[in-house]
Amino acid sequence: MSALVATDLLTEVLSCYKPHCRYLLGATVGERHLTGRFAIPSSCYIDDTGHLNAVEVSICYNQMLYTTLAMAVRDRTEPALADWSMDDYWRRRLPDILVVRSAHDFRRPIDPRSFVGELTLERVTARRLWADRPPLVSIDTTFRFADDWGGLAIGSVRVAISSEAEADQAG
Repeated sequence: MSALVATDLLTEVLSCYKPHCRYLLGATVGERHLTGRFAIPSSCYIDDTGHLNAVEVSICYNQMLYTTLAMAVRDRTEPALADWSMDDYWRRRLPDILVVRSAHDFRRPIDPRSFVGELTLERVTARRLWADRPPLVSIDTTFRFADDWGGLAIGSVRVAISSEAEADQAG
């Protein structure tokens, strides 16, 4: 079953982005899956290419990931993040969430002015590297972007949530 991501939560999740780079307009989230509506009226860094490009895919992916993780922490749906509070999430989302590996495949050009994105948490694991530090969380995800005209891009991303910053604050 899917639930609509509340506007106030989405606004707070996207607050780390410059206003003209808040591309995720709304989203629903289910168990380990998010579907979002996007619009990019104009690129934040380049003249209009007429299609969604790799930089914008990365920005949109990150916005879906941050939203998915915020919902997982808030609703306590992901065991690897079960000991996180929302304060932990807000403090750690930028310094500790790292893209380790990313691959994407553009099958057909996507109109950036209106498209849909989907993100799935395929595998989430936590392992303790040091006895006195929080666990390292590894997340394998897949994503898909599509528009109403047959545009399609797919990909996979591995994310790590580092324990370094939290350990530094505790020490």
